[in-house]
Amino acid sequence: MDNDSELGLDAQPYRLELPTGLQVGSVNAYLFTDPEPVLVDTGIKLEQSWAALEEGLARFGLTVGNLTRVIISHAHVDHYGQAGTIADRSGAEIWISDLGAPWLLEVSRIEELRTSFYRDYFLPNIGLSAEMIALVMAGFEAMNEQADPIPVSRVRTFGIDEKLEMGGRAWRVLHTPGHASMQTCFYDPQDQLLLSADMLLATTPAPVVEGPLDGSRDRVPALPLFLQSLDRLEALEISHVLPGHGVPIGDHRALIARQRARIRRRKEECLAWISAGHRVPLDLLDKMYAHQPPGLRLTAMWMLIGYLDLLSAEGAVRQETIDGVWHYFPNPIPIGQAS
Repeated sequence: MDNDSELGLDAQPYRLELPTGLQVGSVNAYLFTDPEPVLVDTGIKLEQSWAALEEGLARFGLTVGNLTRVIISHAHVDHYGQAGTIADRSGAEIWISDLGAPWLLEVSRIEELRTSFYRDYFLPNIGLSAEMIALVMAGFEAMNEQADPIPVSRVRTFGIDEKLEMGGRAWRVLHTPGHASMQTCFYDPQDQLLLSADMLLATTPAPVVEGPLDGSRDRVPALPLFLQSLDRLEALEISHVLPGHGVPIGDHRALIARQRARIRRRKEECLAWISAGHRVPLDLLDKMYAHQPPGLRLTAMWMLIGYLDLLSAEGAVRQETIDGVWHYFPNPIPIGQAS
């Protein structure tokens, strides 16, 4: 646990750094101690994470049993995986936005929808073999085991335009889709603090591909939404960003400018590879992420799809399905727009 006093952040909320055992590294939970113990995000279901949570609480004379509320920023297992255990060992209510509630209340249905979307639609369309699809789906199944079920009676919801009382202050709820469709950040206008979850990180978060909750295949592209969420946060006056991973961030506008510039640059690189004749996602993945070991490149597929979504939205490329696999072709540049 680190109070981050070197940044002048020696008051609540206190950052509790919890291991995940994942490539992303540790995740941050944030603790309010006064006027009541409230925890924002919980970490993943992992023995080492639970031990770190108990140790962090103990430094403030608290135990899990003292927690009265747990606020979930978004329904990814590294952020809510221990919520069920906390509910079992305390009287805490588990709060999540009304948009995120299905991931906690309808777990089986959500898992079935994700399995169908990825196994039967998304993964075949990006060109994965049956063997690779099986490996990816096994990974999803393993991830499902890293969150305990939460009793329905303990779940409470808040709206995406409401305020939450935490630490004796009213924090604005901000819906910031892009990394996750249901993601919420929390903003304290009094002290100009932003609990940014996975919206603002030192490294641009992956725009996770999600299937619609109605079971259709008409997904909403994530990276364009992420850029819109950046616009919203850029307009806020923020002294410190308290991220879901990593240390607090000072100049949020400089970070946003860097991430926008990198997305723009990588998007243009993607278009150049398409124009050079590389049409299918797996081929583009090898070109765009040649700097990564082959075994790790598939983890970048969400970001690649994000660049392709941006290019499609701008009319720079068109998508065609050939033999069951998505192919991308450059569109001619209209006369007068060529640089």
